Amino acid sequence: MTTPGKDGDHLIDSFVQYVNARGLDPLPAEQVPGELREDGDGDPECPEWRIRAVSPNPWIDALSAKLEPNRFPQLYLSWISRYRFAEFEVGPIRFFANTGQSIFHELSTCIFQDQHMSPVLLEQGLLQFGQPDTAIYDPVCFDMKRAKRADAPIVVIDHEDILSRNRKGRILEEIAPSFCNFVERTLAGEFNPPE
Repeated sequence: MTTPGKDGDHLIDSFVQYVNARGLDPLPAEQVPGELREDGDGDPECPEWRIRAVSPNPWIDALSAKLEPNRFPQLYLSWISRYRFAEFEVGPIRFFANTGQSIFHELSTCIFQDQHMSPVLLEQGLLQFGQPDTAIYDPVCFDMKRAKRADAPIVVIDHEDILSRNRKGRILEEIAPSFCNFVERTLAGEFNPPE
């Protein structure tokens, strides 16, 4: 496993390069801030875009404070602190956007948006950062109660348990034992290989 810090930053930089090289699906213009858009003759209603290194991302400190005592895994925090991106998919995960703007599926608002589910997830130490690529409402979360070495398993939680059955969310699937593992498997071509 790659250690956090400079090696972790390098791993995230490689992940971003890989995802950008693979290509990202164009999105409706209102979901892609101008700073992320590609120059060119593409469709202005559905622009091409890239993950961009832009720092600082001042909303990350405020978001982290709202999540206390839980903390995002250090590798994921390296990514969202140093890069901006619209929502996109890698393998089984649709990652929430990290733009600092009021757009649909923005990380800093989606974590708290569902007033019935969010408190239950946070109480369980589950930090949502996306949804399954199948467009199901189930949250994709870091399971911080099982965190080790500043990283945590990536799990899919049954939203029906929380919203319809009034109980804690049950883990439906473990996508990866850690975010580092997910990134390394992506770089190895396991998820969405280049076309």
